[in-house]
Amino acid sequence: MKNKYFSNNIKPKALSAIKFCFNESEIDIVNYWAEQWEITSAGKRNLPPNSEYLFFLAKPEKYVAEALNISQEIIVIISQYNDFQPRALEAYDNISQELIEQRCEKLCYVIISRDNNVDRKLNDYLTNNEHQVIIPFSYEEFKNNKGNQNFIRNQFRKFFYSRDLFDYSGPLKTSTFFYGRTEIVSRIISEHRNNQNFGLFGLRKTGKTSIIYDVERKSDSQDYIAVTIDCQDTSFNMRRWNKAIYYVINECASKLQYSDLINEEDFTIENASMMFKKYITEFKQITHKSILLLFDEIENITFGKSGAEHWCKGLDFVFFWQSIRSNQQLLPNVFTFCIVGTNPKCIEDATILEKDNPIFNAFSPIYIPGFNYETTREMVRSMGRIMGLKFEEPVYGKMFEDYGGHPFLIRRVCSQIAHQNQERPITINRIKYTNARDQFNFTNNYFEMILEVLIKFYPDEYEMLKFLALGDKDNFNYFVTEDPAMIDHLLGYGIIKQCNEIYDFQLDSIKEYIIRKNKNHVVLETNEEKWKHICEKRNIIETKLRKIVRQTIRIAYKTERDAKEYVIKKIYGNDIEGKKQLSKKYNELFDSKKSQVYLKNLSELINANWEYFSDYFGKQDIFLLNMSVLNKEGRFDAHATIPTQDDMNAISNALDYIEKCIENYENAAN
Repeated sequence: MKNKYFSNNIKPKALSAIKFCFNESEIDIVNYWAEQWEITSAGKRNLPPNSEYLFFLAKPEKYVAEALNISQEIIVIISQYNDFQPRALEAYDNISQELIEQRCEKLCYVIISRDNNVDRKLNDYLTNNEHQVIIPFSYEEFKNNKGNQNFIRNQFRKFFYSRDLFDYSGPLKTSTFFYGRTEIVSRIISEHRNNQNFGLFGLRKTGKTSIIYDVERKSDSQDYIAVTIDCQDTSFNMRRWNKAIYYVINECASKLQYSDLINEEDFTIENASMMFKKYITEFKQITHKSILLLFDEIENITFGKSGAEHWCKGLDFVFFWQSIRSNQQLLPNVFTFCIVGTNPKCIEDATILEKDNPIFNAFSPIYIPGFNYETTREMVRSMGRIMGLKFEEPVYGKMFEDYGGHPFLIRRVCSQIAHQNQERPITINRIKYTNARDQFNFTNNYFEMILEVLIKFYPDEYEMLKFLALGDKDNFNYFVTEDPAMIDHLLGYGIIKQCNEIYDFQLDSIKEYIIRKNKNHVVLETNEEKWKHICEKRNIIETKLRKIVRQTIRIAYKTERDAKEYVIKKIYGNDIEGKKQLSKKYNELFDSKKSQVYLKNLSELINANWEYFSDYFGKQDIFLLNMSVLNKEGRFDAHATIPTQDDMNAISNALDYIEKCIENYENAAN
């Protein structure tokens, strides 16, 4: 080894470790890297029980850095085992934590293995998209590519360009792709240390659970213990309040590896609060650390909102929080709680079934803000460069304007950009961005999902959004003047913004979505205009539904004779009128001039044969509800009754829904 050649691009600090730890074939690999990379550090790491891995840090030369869009050092792991195992991924975690002070590239690293099938096996092990880009090499590949100066760069490009780093929808369990939430995480921890409770709320997909995961990660090395209670887990929310107290204590015990048996039967309705006090005090005495209870998806145990009847309609919510709050007051600096969810209704209602809400105004709700421009640019730029996507500077501003810093929507539209631009490297200009944005905005239901919290919990605020989007400023300002508190949710969620006395959308994409969804909603002034609008729209829908039902029932019942008999029996029964209809042809039953098949009858026929319509008409109960609106509330014109604006909104929503169902059927038929 004394006479072995070593590249001048290997720094002295790395050279001594390489001479001591690396064998001849591994030195050849390092020298190969050193032709275009600077080797700055090296070493060996032992992992229990008996595994060891080599590593070195490589910093690309300027021309390589420009070609690959990376400038920081890359961690290279060497696995000396003939059979590649996922322990090598643990080696990276171990090494990266020790090198945390060095500016290593966090979005990608390299694994070199003796196993010639490392590429395939690595792909089998990596089952989710949250991991970094890992570039695999085998020892054999370096032997076969001697003299090929593009080998390493081509391997990088292959794995950079094949991954879509933006295509990740779940909460972020690691810090790899965690951007822009450091301030909120620090605030939660600070409030806990000050013995204060906290409430964090936001629209769906704004990163609430990812923030919780980061609070938990940081607790591993700090002076508190974070325990997350997932309120949407049926193991928790299907329990009655006293057994839910047990669940909280048991989760704490699991986190602390508490060895004593905790008996669920001890948590009776009389003793649950006392048992909570007993164990939470023991945990503090054993660990000398305070406990932060993080209740995620709080809606699942909130009165009036939960899917479990005992939380939704009973007093379980009251008794549960009475136990938590009373013990917190008795045990200062032992524990606090942080409530996380989509809406703060749990602290906004003063009473529940005439009982005081124990956490009413317990804290001021904090809403998760969207990313600012700088964070938006940082996330898109850093992830895009690894994928071979270079964004022109004006694109960042347009993206921020369109999506208001909403991290999920930004990731999804960037994923659309990646999908539409497979040939890389490529520069994304405003034209390429606009094409991808428009495709994204028109072909997904993410906006509906994000606005669901308003539609479900704050329908009046959602109506305000519609007024603002459709330019009906008079009605919007009326709501603002009559009940200023209504605007707080919209501002808090970051959907709209206020400049002096002027309100506008923070997310232009949400505004455009609401306009598209309500394109047929018009502000009608006179009663005659309202009656005419309702009558015309409903008649068009009824005519189209007649055709759809006629065709579908005919196919379902095989022959025209059987279909006719079924329809007559369903609508008229076996009475005299039904017998009169037998002389008519099947098609005539659906002719408005020759029969009395009305909108109500069409709804009944669809409902009775739902399996033939479900692919086009969505959920059965929602479809029938909208049909009911058109058949009942939508009959103002027939009775010369004057509809209110609320009535018009309900009818317009129903018209839109049924029109969409018909459109789905027609598109499938074509």
